[in-house]
Amino acid sequence: MKHRRFYCSPISRPQVELTGPEAHHAVGVLRHREGDRIELFDGAGTQALAQIRAIRPGSVLLDVLESRTAPPPAAGRIILAASLAQGERFDWLIEKCTELGVDRIYPLRFARTIKQGRRPNTQQRYRQRAIAAAKQSRRLFVPAVDPPGEFAGVLAGLRDEFPAGRILLASPAGRARAPWQDPPATGVDQIAFVGPEGGLTDDEEGLLEAAGAVPIRLTDTILRIETAAVALVALLCGNRDAGDR
Repeated sequence: MKHRRFYCSPISRPQVELTGPEAHHAVGVLRHREGDRIELFDGAGTQALAQIRAIRPGSVLLDVLESRTAPPPAAGRIILAASLAQGERFDWLIEKCTELGVDRIYPLRFARTIKQGRRPNTQQRYRQRAIAAAKQSRRLFVPAVDPPGEFAGVLAGLRDEFPAGRILLASPAGRARAPWQDPPATGVDQIAFVGPEGGLTDDEEGLLEAAGAVPIRLTDTILRIETAAVALVALLCGNRDAGDR
C-alpha cells in the first residue's frame, strides 16, 4: 500500500517532527490522525516509513519505523542551464523538469535575457517548487536550483565541475542535429543549455562552440524558454532512464 508522502529533512531515528506547511498538509488538509502511517523523504536519498505519535499545534511528531538511503547519482546526470523567463514561467520550468528527473538547474542571465524585477524570496520559492514536484512525482532526490548567474561564469564553472560532461544547446539552427541522431554513451553527464527567446549573441555562441557544445534541434518551430527546456529534459531523462533498465 502506498502511503501519503511528506518532505522532512533531516530524517533521523527514532523520531522526527514535521512543521510548517508539511504539518498543515498532513493534519489540516489530509486529516491524518495519531497512529496513521506516512512516508517521508529528505530529498537527498533517504526515504522512511513513519507513524504519527502526537499532533501538536503547528507540528506532527513521528516515530521512524524503517528507512533506507540510496546513494546520489555519480554519473549520467542531467544538468539544465536555462535563461530566466518572465513571471512564473521559470517556476513552471522547475516544477516540470523536476518531475522529469533533472538533477540540477541553473537559472541564467544571457545578454538578451529579459530583465527580471526583484522579487522577495525567489530562491526559497524555487526550492519549494522543486520539493513539491519531487514529492508529487515520488522522486528520492530534489534537484539543486542554483542562484541566478551570468552565462559566461556558469559555463566556465560547469566545465570545471563536469570535465567529461557533454554540452548541448537547444538551437533552431539548420545545422543542429535531432537529439536521437547522436545519443550519448551510457553514464555520461549531460549539460543542456537553453538560451533566451531573443537568441544568443555571437560572443555567447562562440563560447559554447569553443566548449564543444552540440547544437540540438527539437522542432521546426520557435519555442519559448520553458517549452524548449521541458522538451529537451524529457528526451535526455527518458533516454537515460531507458538505458538504466
